[in-house]
Amino acid sequence: MTTEQLNTFTPTGSASVPEPGQVVQVRGATWAVTDVREQGLPRSPADESRAGLEHLVMLQSLAEDRMGEELTVVWELEVGNSIVSDRGLPEVIGADSFDDPDILGAFVDAVRWGAVTSADPRAFQAPFRSGATLEPYQLEPLRRALEAPRANLLLADDVGLGKTIEAGLVIEELLLRHRARSVIIVCPPSLAQKWRDEMREKFGLEFVIVDSARIAADRRTYGLAANPLRLYPRVIVSMAWLPGVRAQRLLREVLADAGRAGSARRYAFDVLVVDEAHHVAPAAPTAVGGGRGYAVDSQRTRALRRLADKCEHRLFLSATPHNGYTESFTALLEMIDPRRFARGADIDRTALDEVTVRRLKSDIEGREFRRREVGTLPYETSPDEEEAYARLDALLQASGREQGRSSLDIAALLLKKRFLSSPWAFARTLENYLADPVAPGEDYYDVDDYYAEVMGSGQSDEEEGQLEQPETDTLLATRSGTALSAATRRDLEELEAWARGYEARANTRLQALIDWLDAVCRPDGRHWTNERVVVFTEYADTLEWITTVLGSQGYDRDRLAAIQGSTPSEERERIRARFNADPAQEPVRVLVATDAAGEGIDLQTHCHRLVNFDVPFNPSRLEQRIGRIDRYGQRYAPEVHYLVPGRGSPGLWSGELDFLNRLVEKITTETQDLGALNPLIDEQITERLLHRQARRRAAATPDQQAVNEVLAGSRRLSRSLTELGRRYTERKEQMHLTPQAGRRVVDTALRLTSQPALEQVEPRAEVLELEEPGDVPDSSSDPETFRVPSLDHSWDGAVQGLATLLHPDRPRPVSFDERAAGVPGIVHVHLGHPLMRKATRTLRANLFSPQSAVNRVTAVVMLGLDETYAVSVSRLVLVGRGGLRLHEQVFVTGVRLRGSRVAEDRLTRILDRVLDPDEFALASPAVRDRLVTDWQANGAHLRTRLEEETRRRADRLQGMVHDRLHDRQQADTGRVHGIYEAFRTNLTESLERMRAEDQTNQDMLAAWLDEQRAQRERDMRAMADRLAVLDAEERREADAVARRYEDVRPFIASVGLVFAVSEQDAAAWEGKGR
Repeated sequence: MTTEQLNTFTPTGSASVPEPGQVVQVRGATWAVTDVREQGLPRSPADESRAGLEHLVMLQSLAEDRMGEELTVVWELEVGNSIVSDRGLPEVIGADSFDDPDILGAFVDAVRWGAVTSADPRAFQAPFRSGATLEPYQLEPLRRALEAPRANLLLADDVGLGKTIEAGLVIEELLLRHRARSVIIVCPPSLAQKWRDEMREKFGLEFVIVDSARIAADRRTYGLAANPLRLYPRVIVSMAWLPGVRAQRLLREVLADAGRAGSARRYAFDVLVVDEAHHVAPAAPTAVGGGRGYAVDSQRTRALRRLADKCEHRLFLSATPHNGYTESFTALLEMIDPRRFARGADIDRTALDEVTVRRLKSDIEGREFRRREVGTLPYETSPDEEEAYARLDALLQASGREQGRSSLDIAALLLKKRFLSSPWAFARTLENYLADPVAPGEDYYDVDDYYAEVMGSGQSDEEEGQLEQPETDTLLATRSGTALSAATRRDLEELEAWARGYEARANTRLQALIDWLDAVCRPDGRHWTNERVVVFTEYADTLEWITTVLGSQGYDRDRLAAIQGSTPSEERERIRARFNADPAQEPVRVLVATDAAGEGIDLQTHCHRLVNFDVPFNPSRLEQRIGRIDRYGQRYAPEVHYLVPGRGSPGLWSGELDFLNRLVEKITTETQDLGALNPLIDEQITERLLHRQARRRAAATPDQQAVNEVLAGSRRLSRSLTELGRRYTERKEQMHLTPQAGRRVVDTALRLTSQPALEQVEPRAEVLELEEPGDVPDSSSDPETFRVPSLDHSWDGAVQGLATLLHPDRPRPVSFDERAAGVPGIVHVHLGHPLMRKATRTLRANLFSPQSAVNRVTAVVMLGLDETYAVSVSRLVLVGRGGLRLHEQVFVTGVRLRGSRVAEDRLTRILDRVLDPDEFALASPAVRDRLVTDWQANGAHLRTRLEEETRRRADRLQGMVHDRLHDRQQADTGRVHGIYEAFRTNLTESLERMRAEDQTNQDMLAAWLDEQRAQRERDMRAMADRLAVLDAEERREADAVARRYEDVRPFIASVGLVFAVSEQDAAAWEGKGR
């Protein structure tokens, strides 16, 4: 790069038209030019003094908050547009144009923190923009994502290890590296708000929840054709909403946009995240002829697959991804990575290992997760409950014999299950059963066909308490059937009357729970402790009964909270916030919840006790419950309690409760993959409760063995995790990340925009989380804390998250010290926090604008220097094809005022000391006068030497980056070919196997349901079709990798000029000036 190229901002003249790859400013933002096209017709001479062609310029945003956004403009018609040329060192400086070193240091830090590279997959950026307290094991998914051309991962870590944080790190890194712009998160309805809050709080990323209310609001604002999936680059949708007619119509419009001609947008969404991903896999295959059939896609599975096909990067999150049935799991794997897996094909163990990140708590070395403690709360069953249950069982068995069945049906199992939950749930069930009968429909509720889907391992996530729920639907559909055909109406009315007798009073089991809660929460009967307990039940009716009885025992609305499926999302979040707040401030002590709270809600902050009042038949659901308190951040051993009938309770009801509790104990203490347990639990429950004969279990297939081995967790990562942790620490030091530097950047941005300064405050004692209330904190170790004053509206987005749901009118104080992360009542302002994003963007935009508030020159006198140095801080940006920013780096070069070049590591040490916050004052006027003279003396020889050194250093860096990019391209291309080669082999062998099975197992296939045979045929056709186009697909994928690294152009800008003056020189120059 020549000296002439190191110039400043270049306004466009009448004929200046940018070229592809250049950086421009249009409409106040910075863009990369992706294409330039001449208009077909010249401008009219009547409009201009001379005719000329207009140019359509296609742009892609380089602003970090608008990453990848596209814009097309007519260049000649834009006002105030300009080409951003490389910016160099100042030609002339004056003694009064030196900046305060603290102010210039803030600008340099803002540029340094915004420098992002795609060339080095090991140079993580996202961890420094996260407000989470990170552990090395949480960096492993990020490492895997960056090593692959596409980030397609199954994050299957144990419940409570922080999968949301791991996904957030990958999302943030892909956005920073310009490998993604748009993100869609699909999650259960109850978790949408939690995802939005976590992404905002931990990563400073704003997401919009797309639902009916959002659609209506957007149509009022933007018109009836408004589509929020197009309007917002980052959205969250419910997996229950996604298959609906309205959602599919909106999605079709977005899918049609992907890959259209002339657009840089190849995908509908760049990143797809699916939380609790086991819900989008097909349910367990229904039984046929005593054996398992073939899993059929659900409407939800099909909807998610259509979306996944148009997303480049895919992150699927589930601690329980495998329900024990291979067909369901392969359908899920195909959605994660269709280049490695196909629905119905064999599972490639190597491919599965590469896409799966699975660690159990016991695998994490160096991090002590408290071992859960399982306890029992004994009680004696009452004779009337034993008698009522025995009567129900007798009626169900008599009805089965009347129908010629030796075992009970699904409706019988549902009735028993509700009785086992509570008398009140049973009463409400019988009430529905005795309602006006409906016309009998198809006998679709055979046990073998519907147990797993409705009640067991394939159980839906539709939450109890909603109007539509699978168990309720099945009971209503079968109330005119044969489950209780031998019962008279009087039999049923008497059972209902008995159950209703418990409407507002406790049975012996509930009384045992109340006695235990009293002992924990108010042992003297009057004063409340700070202990909290969460109680889970499967049914809203049982929850209503528990809360009613507890309310009569002194647990008022302040002390008792409840969450069920019908709880509005905002109320659910308010309850969660109350339960996680300091017990000294929030009086709630007991939370009663259905499984609506069992997924994704963290309750471990001030709670380590959980009671399962009843037992869900789905092992995965049980583990989800326990995971609410047994997770990262838990300070005490998690206690899991079950209500168990005593030995003096020999009846049928107590026996079946005892049987379920023994199963629960096995599940609770099982630390391996629950998928291996699901089919076994399904079998044992139906054998016991439905009196069905045991079936011989088939031996595990090679696919099942591979899945079980991969999902059993791994300890092999310890060495790489140690390396990841070491790199993280080194990178943090290189980025000059200190609390003082962070505060300086925000203070400078506030001052630049004429805002009041931060106000330092003392951390409040109640937020320090002392182990003992009487401890007096050592204030010297407290993180510095600040109050954010009232700012103007341009800063609204930056301070939006400071207030809390419980105290919306009381913004929390902030701290730049990472020790504040996770401390209740203090907000950690990390690099990704909206306040810091706003500050760094403000400084970077000002630094590189023609009207910059700084002169980009400073001088300080430093102790310990043997001579004086001139140091240039520069930024190198490499932009690839389509404006893709491949690499950005801040580097330093320097020369001695009298002498040769200086080693870079020495310059970096000097620069860090010079620009450390509050370390040095601006050099005296006499010193500055001498520096001005030397800078411009001898034909600006000093400036020329520094420019030459900067150019030499930039060329060397560019060459190194080019080499790394070339190596990365070769590695990505080789990986693509390896993936397709393995997939080609797998598809061929799978098809051969399935065709052979068609010949040898014709009787089995003939017994399958029509939809099962049709699904299998579709899968085989899909495999054959993929094989036919796989070669062309492989070429396209390899070409896409190559294009990413084509047409790389460098852009270099000077950030600042720093003079580090030795004491000897300063003394000499000041002496001459006197």
